[in-house]
Amino acid sequence: MKCASKGQGFTLVEIAVVLVIVGLIVGTLAPLMMSMIKRDKLKSGREVIQRARDEVIGYAMINGGLLPGNISAISHNRDPWGNDIFLIIAPGLSSTDVCSVNATSLAVILYDASSGCSTGSIKANIACIIGSKGPDYNRQISDPNSSNQVGILDYGCTGDLYPADNGGSPSNRPFDDIYEYLSLSEVKARVCPPPSSNSTSGP
Repeated sequence: MKCASKGQGFTLVEIAVVLVIVGLIVGTLAPLMMSMIKRDKLKSGREVIQRARDEVIGYAMINGGLLPGNISAISHNRDPWGNDIFLIIAPGLSSTDVCSVNATSLAVILYDASSGCSTGSIKANIACIIGSKGPDYNRQISDPNSSNQVGILDYGCTGDLYPADNGGSPSNRPFDDIYEYLSLSEVKARVCPPPSSNSTSGP
């Protein structure tokens, strides 16, 4: 009877050592990979919102200065997490040429993290706000209030100005919505033709 020669296969101890090493490698790399994936999605989210902003301006350029009435009018209308982008338009700008308007009633209140997120600065004459709920699938930017002001938290703030996503209960999650807002003057600078010069030369 022949004995099995040494060196054939792996012992249970060797297999266990290999599994431990593989586990350590996976345990070390997995958080890094998840962090990279999250960072890439955030970058993609910012790019989508920027493209949506540009498409809103493009829409106005080819539609007589009118802004789109809803987000479905532009092609970049979903974020990388599969959620619909939201669009808030100043009243009247989806039916009135922006070039004929000198002011809007829409404003944003930006709550500053350095002041404890309790006080905000107001930016008036806003044409539109484009936003994504961000990676937590929870919108935190408010709807316009009775004064047509939209509340936006600073990054670093926690809270929720749009509790409808949480069944009516505000959350204490860190603010992670991705957004762009366009002032009326920014839109007009891109959409409206420059005023014609009718100057005459003197004698």
